[in-house]
Amino acid sequence: MSHDDRKRAVGKVTSVAADRFVVEMHAGTDNFTVVGFDDVHYVARLGSFLMIPTHAEYVVVEVVGLRERDVGASSKGDLDKAGSAKFLDVVPVGMLPASGEGRFRFGVSVFPSLYADALYALDSELDRIFETKAEEEPGVGPDGQVCVPTKATRFRVLTIGQSVVFEDYAVKVRLDDFFGGHVAVLGNTGSGKSCTVASILQELFEKPSEHHARGATFVVFDVNGEYRQALEPLAKTGGIGIDRVVLDGSATGFRLPHWFLDLSEWELLLQASERTQVPILRMALGLSTMFSEAGADDLDSVKNHILAKCITQIMRDDSSSPSKHDRIVGILQRFHTTDINLQSIQPFIKISFGQMADAEGLDDFLIGENSFVIDELKLPDYENIPFDFRSLGEAMDLAILYEEAHGNRQIRDYCSQMVTRLKSLE
Repeated sequence: MSHDDRKRAVGKVTSVAADRFVVEMHAGTDNFTVVGFDDVHYVARLGSFLMIPTHAEYVVVEVVGLRERDVGASSKGDLDKAGSAKFLDVVPVGMLPASGEGRFRFGVSVFPSLYADALYALDSELDRIFETKAEEEPGVGPDGQVCVPTKATRFRVLTIGQSVVFEDYAVKVRLDDFFGGHVAVLGNTGSGKSCTVASILQELFEKPSEHHARGATFVVFDVNGEYRQALEPLAKTGGIGIDRVVLDGSATGFRLPHWFLDLSEWELLLQASERTQVPILRMALGLSTMFSEAGADDLDSVKNHILAKCITQIMRDDSSSPSKHDRIVGILQRFHTTDINLQSIQPFIKISFGQMADAEGLDDFLIGENSFVIDELKLPDYENIPFDFRSLGEAMDLAILYEEAHGNRQIRDYCSQMVTRLKSLE
């Protein structure tokens, strides 16, 4: 172990297991703070790293717990914090070559011996562990030619903030991995998510030496107008082009077409319950595709089929004739077609001495020789084709009516909240 390693020792390994070690800190250590040759280090942060030398490599361990055991009390009964024994519970993470060269690798091949020194981690070692050692690298010209200017550099990693685990350590990301994959910036409202994204782009394009992000293109969907002030000044630094395109700058603003939503997004938007409301919603979205001009003919036949099924279902239940009359009238007042409406149905359902005028004739009219019922009807599936948003409400009513035609008389009550949410969006 080198002289510098001895000067940054914080304690000794006192227990070694396959998945966990224990480090006892040196006597006299107060509040888990160690004065190193380069800085003052607080080594008891959960998630921080320690280095344990083993031959030509370090075992990199992560702090997962801390505790202390008091060895006595003062005459006043106070605990002796300076004299108490302090322990760190650590778990092995990987191996790092001690020579300053070589890459960090996960997994431990050599376990430390008892009473081996535990060292605090240097920033240079953290850079090697996180593979962000070289912040910049020499620039290369097109097709491997000489770079112009000759001393220009380009970023290899990008600083995005300060670590809350490692004291004064700048958190850096590899550019290719950061911008080549999926990245999320998470936080509460007002915590600085937009400022973080803007500062990352500014740092890329405001690089002091040549070869800032030349040739890179970013498309920012700025729905709240937050980035214009932060990014437009970049157009004045080094010939970087900033184009601002306003999508529908009218008072109504930009709106995403509702038929772009898939089924899961509709379910989330209307908070549809899985067992009762989701099947109705999916049926309504499928029927909504028939409200276009191309599907108008098919829609009329489907409407007739549903009305015929619903009315014949009412006629076959055990309620009285006046009750059946009122339910049929209520349906036809809300929903009707050119073939099945109050005018065409009224002669059959007119009440006389408590009975319908011609129940058999109504049955023959609906499902007789010229039946409106379509055998093995297959309702259309939802497709992402344009449809009037207001027609979804009628399609929803049609879907509920179809379910009622199959005897589910409670479905309208079950779907009332979803229907209310839909109306609030119109």
